[in-house]
Amino acid sequence: MYAALNESGKLIVAREANSQIDYFCCDCHQKVKLITTASRKYFRHKNKNDNDINERDIHFQGKQILFSLLKLLKPKKLLKEFYLPTIQQRPDLLMNQTAFEYQCARINVKTLNSRIRGYQQIGLNSIWVLGGHYLNRKLTKEHLKFISYSQIFGYFILMLDSSQNRLVLYHHIYFLGPFNKIYYQKKYFQHDNLFQLFVFHPQKPEIAKIKMNDYLIEKLRHKLDAKSQKIKMDFYTVNQQTVEEFLLGQSFTAEAPIYKTPAWQRRCGEKPQLLLQPSLRIKRADLYN
Repeated sequence: MYAALNESGKLIVAREANSQIDYFCCDCHQKVKLITTASRKYFRHKNKNDNDINERDIHFQGKQILFSLLKLLKPKKLLKEFYLPTIQQRPDLLMNQTAFEYQCARINVKTLNSRIRGYQQIGLNSIWVLGGHYLNRKLTKEHLKFISYSQIFGYFILMLDSSQNRLVLYHHIYFLGPFNKIYYQKKYFQHDNLFQLFVFHPQKPEIAKIKMNDYLIEKLRHKLDAKSQKIKMDFYTVNQQTVEEFLLGQSFTAEAPIYKTPAWQRRCGEKPQLLLQPSLRIKRADLYN
């Protein structure tokens, strides 16, 4: 691989790359390794052995950072990897009645749900801090299964880059527009001020409505998957009007990021389906109304 992206998204050729900087594949956006030989420099994807060792290091460092951070709160109880025999689970950290998990490896939502329900079964809350595989410069739908809610941060997700000793808080996350586009605000906490996370009180943002203009209508016309086509046909059969005609000029307000069903489909009468988000005990659908 002759070139890769740096952390700013700029394409860097291997011969000009710095071994002290992280680089990412242009196609899959996974971290790549800079290889230097006597004759040339190039990038390659890390092999499984590289990843296994790296993930263990990342996870260990992350737990140490979180332990040191939580210790500043002077809790009555703060334990590492304490085994909970009733549910046969071992959280990375246990502070009083809250389990902390530093999740670096991929986990499916079914397993995540099972683990969170286990903690709830014995009266524990759980907070999931993302690292490793889940680190990204922006939120994607893959992250939404970890979403939590608080009065201070609204819907939020917390990430920890243990290699940079840096926390990233994605707060006031919401869906905007007809296609459930993810919007959020982001705050970095560097290694020398991680404790500021506990005193950070952001203002709730004022978010403009999205009007269904010609560009969005054209985008909707290109939704040709089977479900979208069925909704369009059913809507026309009942209303003698196309979905595009009905939605043109309508506005969409920001809404809670809890829906599997896109906003345009719900506006056209489709029954709302909710995402599986185990950390949300109550779905706050009215948050942005």
